Amino acid sequence: MRRPSCRNLVAFYLLTLVSLLAASCASSSDSSNSEDTTATSVETITLQPDNAPIAIAAGYYRSCALHQTGIISCWGINYYGQLGNGNGAYSSVPAKVVDITDATAIATGGHHSCALHQDSTISCWGHSDFGQLGNQTDDIYSLVPMEVTGITDATAIATGGYHSCALHEDGTISCWGDNEFAQLGNGQGGYDSQSFVPVEIADITDATAITSGENHSCTLHQDSTISCWGYNKYGQLGNGMEDNFFGPAKVVGITDATAITAGGHHSCALHEDSTISCWGNNKYGQLGNGQSTFDLQHGNADSSIPVKIESITDTKAITTGSEHSCALHQDGTISCWGNNDYGQLGNGNDAHSSVPAQVTDITDAKAITTGSEHSCALHQDGNMSCWGNNEFGQLGNGVEEIFFQLGKVVGITDATAIATGGYHSCVLHEDGTISCWGDNEGGQLGNGNKTNSSIPVKVESITDATAVTTGSVHSCALHQDGTISCWGNNKYGQLGNGQSTFDLQHSSAASSVPVQVAGITDATAVTTGSEHSCALHQDGTISCWGNNKYGQLGNGTENSSSLPVGVEGITDATAITAGDSHSCALNQDGTISCWGYNLSGHLGNGSNTDSYVPKQVADITDATAITTGGAHSCALHEDSTISCWSRNGRKHLGNGGGRSYVPVQVANITDATAITTGGAHSCTLHEDSTISCWSRNYYGELDITDATAITEGDSHSCTLHQTGTVSCLGGNYFGQLGNGIWLPQPVVGFGG
Repeated sequence: MRRPSCRNLVAFYLLTLVSLLAASCASSSDSSNSEDTTATSVETITLQPDNAPIAIAAGYYRSCALHQTGIISCWGINYYGQLGNGNGAYSSVPAKVVDITDATAIATGGHHSCALHQDSTISCWGHSDFGQLGNQTDDIYSLVPMEVTGITDATAIATGGYHSCALHEDGTISCWGDNEFAQLGNGQGGYDSQSFVPVEIADITDATAITSGENHSCTLHQDSTISCWGYNKYGQLGNGMEDNFFGPAKVVGITDATAITAGGHHSCALHEDSTISCWGNNKYGQLGNGQSTFDLQHGNADSSIPVKIESITDTKAITTGSEHSCALHQDGTISCWGNNDYGQLGNGNDAHSSVPAQVTDITDAKAITTGSEHSCALHQDGNMSCWGNNEFGQLGNGVEEIFFQLGKVVGITDATAIATGGYHSCVLHEDGTISCWGDNEGGQLGNGNKTNSSIPVKVESITDATAVTTGSVHSCALHQDGTISCWGNNKYGQLGNGQSTFDLQHSSAASSVPVQVAGITDATAVTTGSEHSCALHQDGTISCWGNNKYGQLGNGTENSSSLPVGVEGITDATAITAGDSHSCALNQDGTISCWGYNLSGHLGNGSNTDSYVPKQVADITDATAITTGGAHSCALHEDSTISCWSRNGRKHLGNGGGRSYVPVQVANITDATAITTGGAHSCTLHEDSTISCWSRNYYGELDITDATAITEGDSHSCTLHQTGTVSCLGGNYFGQLGNGIWLPQPVVGFGG
């Protein structure tokens, strides 16, 4: 999955600003639109059984539904008014498109949408800088539907990236909007050739269906052949060439098509025998033929002629998104293939697939649609579910973005312990097995592959674990016999099996299945830092392995080790914990010793000098528990108070002050029973089983009253409940909340 970047954040804030400006302009009396678009309040949809959805459409970061009564509801991004609700604000739940009560079809394009009415007219709304609304004006946008000029006999509509098309009763087609790549099919093309009113496509008089992709369009003819026109860099016109076509060109070898669909830069056809052919861009396997440019790396898997999808023979309907495709099967199941960066294939992970993969838990679908990075299904009972990217609420599940949603981890009912790493989490089950979910780039989920998962997957070959711990990109388990096994990234030997990617240089020593840590048979506890691990032995000594750049192994050197080495001077430890690049031990007398990185006072000894051997934390003699985060550490005291030390840029220390090289007391906590620290936040479990957290990004009480354990990752937190279930909160880019975000999510308010 794509990692969050500064560029993405900048884009998000810019879009938010545009949205606010759009809403402001909508309420201005001198709006540039030809109709009054003053927004009062947005009408959300509360559906009754007699007004269930009958058709669905997904576009760029949004979704729409056509209802039995002829109304339309939309949700998701709205910075150009593409939801049609008279307002420029996003909506994560269905909101009614204003002034439409007689729609018979709905189409969603790049940043605009269109509706076909009972009287065969068309109205469009949203982005209009290229004339894609077809209303003779070049206004930038419209927050409400505008009638398309001169069309009174339409039978179908299609919307592309920045153009729109209509099928007429007499089998002709007209298009309007952007025409830089000749996507209007009128024999012209170029930057200034757009049209703000419909123009007829020459030589088509027998069309039965129309579809539009990013910059191309296709039509199905009465004789079951297909013609396409427009942009053809990737062969998406299917005519065996890669040159743009200013007018319709026949797709090679298809004479039995019953349906067509155009995606970002590829197209697909449904045949009479219920099979599928696709052509065009195949970067992520969206043609479904078992190949992809992504897999071939430097090779090109695109095809300018149709290729059959061999594994599908029972298709009922097809749909194409920006870089993925989906098929509805006759039994009500759905399969998808292609790009899966945001889980748009709906199979519970984010691995691309060049062959169809079945969408999880859907067996009663009657319609499907695909947007740029998400997909939706309409169920037989009138319910609707969506999956994939939810950055702007386009899944319709009441959540905007995929962050900070507290939810139960899927399928966990018998957990006894939890651990959260950089972007993944693991849980120990009652039967001694372990499940993990989230980021799996280094194999840290332990299930034999490196595919991210938004639902728990079992760690291979572990049936007798007594503890589990997670590092940045690796994980470890303590076994009943005192041995330890680890899995995941092994760049510096943090798996402890005598190997490291650093030693092998160009070969990877990572392991996606557990490997035994060498020489340890008497461990009572195990902990993992960013790139190192440590074990507590029965005799109170400690050994560590992995990265030692800052002395975090505690053996008096800065040499990394792929085998366990003893920590100097510690003989009576009762607990251990590892942070990003430092480690700490709780001693029998209630004191704490720390070693490793110390630039911001991580070691709590009053200095900021790294130490290759343990140093005692200042002023602590009554500690009962210790925890280390990315850049800070905390201790639980006998009197149930908490003190923390080190960096405080994000208020990690909870004292309202700045950085401290020695422990400072966390304010207003006198009843703590457990503590945990993450990358930039800390949490405590109280005597009444509630939880409170503090940092720059979060401060306050969580709505949890039955917690038995808590754990913190880099940007997410997880709680173990008295019932054996687990809930998580925070960032979810890699599925680390375990809530099946890449699985179908129910749309709010739909169904009877």
